[in-house]
Amino acid sequence: MVKRYNSKKIEQLIYNIYKGYGFTEKESQEVAHMLIYTDLIGIESHGVQRMIMYDDFIRNGKIRVHNQPEVVKETDVSAVVDAHFGLGQLNGIYSMRLAIEKAKQHGIGIVTTRNSGHYGIAGYYANMAAEEGLIGLSSCNSRSAMLPTHATKALVGTNPIAFAMPANPNTFIFDAATTTVPQGKIEVYRKLGKDMPALWVAKDGETPVNSHNDTKDLDALRDLDSNVGLAPLGGVTEDTGSHKGFGLGVIVEVFTAILSMGNTSNEITPDDLSVGPCQSFVAIDPSIFGDKDAIIAKFSAYLQAIRDLPSVPGKPVIVAGDKEAAAYQDRSANGIEIDDKTLAEVTGIAKRLGIDYAQYVD
Repeated sequence: MVKRYNSKKIEQLIYNIYKGYGFTEKESQEVAHMLIYTDLIGIESHGVQRMIMYDDFIRNGKIRVHNQPEVVKETDVSAVVDAHFGLGQLNGIYSMRLAIEKAKQHGIGIVTTRNSGHYGIAGYYANMAAEEGLIGLSSCNSRSAMLPTHATKALVGTNPIAFAMPANPNTFIFDAATTTVPQGKIEVYRKLGKDMPALWVAKDGETPVNSHNDTKDLDALRDLDSNVGLAPLGGVTEDTGSHKGFGLGVIVEVFTAILSMGNTSNEITPDDLSVGPCQSFVAIDPSIFGDKDAIIAKFSAYLQAIRDLPSVPGKPVIVAGDKEAAAYQDRSANGIEIDDKTLAEVTGIAKRLGIDYAQYVD
């Protein structure tokens, strides 16, 4: 069952948990804010739902609580960061702040980060730049999940790409995995006992896996030796555009793992503590192309023209960022949605750390 919970109370609980792990007050605040923001905009797959995975990684040493990111190569407009396997969200915030600083000084900043961890939604970091009046992009590789077109085994990660740019009335934020759905979406559906509605998961390169009860095949996702994987954007055949999602996933590898000389998707495993995902962060000042306000106004007018198009009855045309803005307003007022299994995971973590949780989940 899914229930609504006060976002500020859950944010405080998350803060207490991360303090309990040994993170500083500032670090715990940043992580709690990022995870709650994710649920507030309606992306349950990467918010509170992800805490159990981070807990596993902290406990087995995949995430090193006290490690800090370090710039290992730098120019005026670029940097390579070694994250030293710290928490992904903190690495992402550090890296995007660095890209933003460079963009404000030199018009553009590009940072690529290696030896990181799962950093949540890519859109959070792209939006950090947009909040500063800049264009932001971020991407991340992950351990193998995607079936390259015609392949019967996964190799490319879910490899999301995010883009954000200031606009009115809502910031344009596009954030999407290069697979049809991210792994977290599958996990949410399984927790809720819902079947997959489309070809999200495939076996032997082409056979759909739709039932949430197909435990054997769904448990085999992310196993390098299995014949089950996530479909790329466009499905599993060239006729439906499978090669497009596959190609975008490879481009993400370039900006994350290849340029940073970090680990590519097929080198990342949950048990090997010496490998980790890589990320990229780009900030661009629109003023290097002309008057910033005029550029944003033109973009806003373009987006409004899209919204004003005639549409299928009952289905308005929505541009990226609109649904998130609406969800943020609703959930800030009425609470974020958390399913019973996820809540049990979070309260279980709190109990193990000796943290009182009852007052936050009433």
